[in-house]
Amino acid sequence: MKWNKYLSMTVLASGFLLSSMSVQANVLTYDTWTTNSGGSPNYIFTVDDSTAGKFNYNLTIDPWNAEALGLFVDFGNEDVGNAVAVGFVDTTVIVPGGSGASLFATDTSSNNCGGGCNLSGLNPSLIAPDGEWELVFRLGDQGYQGQQTFSWVTNSFGLGLSDFGLVGVRSQVFCSGTDLLPGDQSSCGGSDKSYSSTPNSPPNNSVPEPSTLLLFCFGLVGLVYSRRQVLKV
Repeated sequence: MKWNKYLSMTVLASGFLLSSMSVQANVLTYDTWTTNSGGSPNYIFTVDDSTAGKFNYNLTIDPWNAEALGLFVDFGNEDVGNAVAVGFVDTTVIVPGGSGASLFATDTSSNNCGGGCNLSGLNPSLIAPDGEWELVFRLGDQGYQGQQTFSWVTNSFGLGLSDFGLVGVRSQVFCSGTDLLPGDQSSCGGSDKSYSSTPNSPPNNSVPEPSTLLLFCFGLVGLVYSRRQVLKV
């Protein structure tokens, strides 16, 4: 009986100890942009590494004054390989009539992201020595679709969030002044090309591992069982 009690206490203590060893979900946020227009849409681009071996991307425009059309990522002097190596998965919640994200190109010096989509004229300085965009994503289709937010996943290529450098965004249906989508769509006929190389890194968010929680529960169950055995005696 004592052995059972000591075992249960050991399991419980292990659960408490491991609960402090949590998965660190780091997040990069790009929200300061240089544009070729008089003002830039309210882009908020985030990347996190909460899934092992993966990068999770999210681009939203909030307040909503444009619709994204393409996004470019420069990792510096790196090559990510072909589409199979990228492991792209679209996780966009698609609105009726809308469409999600797709992988357009890898390891390219081109500023093209499909029909009506490019960064021509913006001329951001790609990181030397390769001077390439490692990832180019197409977001939706040309013409207003009512899609405010896009999200997707790729492999992490053995890289970390600190390897993210220059990011470029192309958007359409850009509103001027205080106009916002979807209400002012008829007056939002502009476009924008912007880039950013200054991500913000918020504090880490600790997420307990499922195995840790399970071990903790086993410890609690063991203590309850031991207590019942003592009461029976």
